[in-house]
Amino acid sequence: MSYGRYFDELRTGDEFTHWPGRTINEFDDTLLSLLSMNQHPVHLDEHFARTTQHGRRLVAGPTVIAMVIGMTQSDIGGRSVATLGYSDVRHTHPVFHGDTLYAASTVGETGPVLDGNGAVTIETRAVNQNGDLVLSLRHRIMVPAKLGDKP
Repeated sequence: MSYGRYFDELRTGDEFTHWPGRTINEFDDTLLSLLSMNQHPVHLDEHFARTTQHGRRLVAGPTVIAMVIGMTQSDIGGRSVATLGYSDVRHTHPVFHGDTLYAASTVGETGPVLDGNGAVTIETRAVNQNGDLVLSLRHRIMVPAKLGDKP
């Protein structure tokens, strides 16, 4: 089974539906909140979170981003040699413990191959189990070309 794709296998407009989905549990969110030192009580304090607009704890945004980027790896980024950047990150709907995320990506701009690698922009969207869009973002990665420096 391959893990990710070479630059030559990624064309503008290619679409990928990533599988499987991922259910975020309390442990995932608490661990990543603590590791990233995100101590906001809306993520860690159930009593406090009950007083907020959502009435319960929210999954931290970086946790959602990390899981969604991870979902793309087997289809797209598993062969990448570098992450060049993230942009247009939009959290469009709250994510709660117990939500299951599903992601899909579209290949955007692809750059020329230099020194055996090409830059690829990936546009990724994630929805929850109800089909609500929870995250959209772009990430640009450097991926080795199977054919070396040839276009």
